[in-house]
Amino acid sequence: MPTIIAQFNGPRRRPKRSHTFGVTLRQIRDALRLTQPELGARLGVSQRTITRWEVHGDLPPLGQRKHLATSFPDVPHALRAALARSLELDEAFVAGHAAPPAPAPVAQAPSPGALDGAFLELAERIGVAPGPLRAALVDFLRRAEAMGLTVQATRGLMEPKAAGSKRSGRAG
Repeated sequence: MPTIIAQFNGPRRRPKRSHTFGVTLRQIRDALRLTQPELGARLGVSQRTITRWEVHGDLPPLGQRKHLATSFPDVPHALRAALARSLELDEAFVAGHAAPPAPAPVAQAPSPGALDGAFLELAERIGVAPGPLRAALVDFLRRAEAMGLTVQATRGLMEPKAAGSKRSGRAG
């Protein structure tokens, strides 16, 4: 009778866990309005990995944690800082990479008349009355601001993506 030799590589290591990491990652995904597969594609991991991170709080390896900590420039500073802390990175890394962005240079504002003219052109071009369009636009900007998004971040999320990077199931 042949002898069966089992190879034993030792006990399987369980990933280090952080409850706050899973919760914070979910908050970031919600703020970006992404599905788990979309976030996985953005980070280069599978949906299953995103689920493990969000539900179980499994921490990725150190190199991947540093990548994650710097992968979301388009979310509010408070969420980026919470993510960096939940990833259990050293304080020097957190301080260097989770700092709020430098303020943008202040550009001279256009005259109200120039802005009004551009707005009226837009309303005419898309065939919508200026009053309802203005009300809808103001409401949209207030909601974006309430989510902690700057005008620049909102613009970045709203601009059409290149043909090869369309997100499935969402209008561009």
